[in-house]
Parts: sequence; C-alpha cells; structure tokens
Amino acid sequence: MASCAYLFTTAERAKDMKQKPVYILNHARTQPRIRGVVPSLDDVEAAGDSMGRKLYEGSGLKPSDISFENMYDGFTLFHVSHLEGIRYRGVQRGEALDFFQGDISIEGPNPVSPSGGNCGSGRTRTWMHSDCIQQLQGRAGARAVTGVKAETAISGGTMPQGIEAMVWSATPN
Repeated sequence: MASCAYLFTTAERAKDMKQKPVYILNHARTQPRIRGVVPSLDDVEAAGDSMGRKLYEGSGLKPSDISFENMYDGFTLFHVSHLEGIRYRGVQRGEALDFFQGDISIEGPNPVSPSGGNCGSGRTRTWMHSDCIQQLQGRAGARAVTGVKAETAISGGTMPQGIEAMVWSATPN
C-alpha cells in the first residue's frame, strides 16, 4: 500500500514555499487506436510517437533538452515504447535495447529511471512523478542523478489503455 500527494499552485505562490518549486511545462494524454481486442505493436508505437510530439510541442522543449526520464516500466516492454516515442537522447524506433547497453545509471550521461522504476521500487504508479520532483528539487538522496545536471525530466506512461505524461522543469519557462 502506498499513497502520494502533490500540491499544485501558481509559480508566484510557489516561489516562497519551503520546498523548491518544480514546474510542469506540459501534460498530455494520448489514446492508442486499437483495431482489435488488444493493441498491435504498430498501435503502441504510434501512441508513443504521438505522446512524444505532444509533450515537446506543448513544453517548447526538444528531446536533447531532457536531463533524465522516468517513464512507466510496470511491464518492461512498455518502457521501450515510451523511450523510443519520446526520442530520449535521440533514440529512434528500434534502438532502445541497444541504448540500454550503454550507461543509463544515475552517474552516467543518460539516466533512465533514477529511482529504479516500478520494476525496482514497487508498483505504486506514482514513483515516476515523485522521483522527478525529488530529483529536480535536489531531494533524491542516494538516488540523485549526478551524471548530468537535473534540470528537466519526463515522467508518465502506462499502456495499452492510454498514455499520460508530464514534462517537468526546475525552472519556469
């Protein structure tokens, strides 16, 4: 059992609060087109691509602007689709598994799921957002990303019913 709470307010009000504010630059949701009982690989990939486009268009960022990612990995194959869909570190369709062979640790240049994700932290379905907030606030402790400056992040996911994700920033844009 787990619970989580987030306080949402304006940037003006947040600047004087005890915790360093973290800003949501964009929030988006996409629904895969399912042509059968379950989504096909094409359906999943198209939904991931749509999510990536929406997140970047709405935030004004591009994939190279993202410091780390915390996409859903409750089923590890979903993480591959999300990572490729958001084009994290330039990863294109079909390249995620090769990308995972590189340094994706918190000390490396391409941090992936700094908290360990659902697979490493339990299936709370909130870890991805909580970890982004804590990383950007400098409160992640031993999980802190050190290989890059933690300034922006993407979190979210789930599938096949729909994908919902956010772009976070340590500074307002």
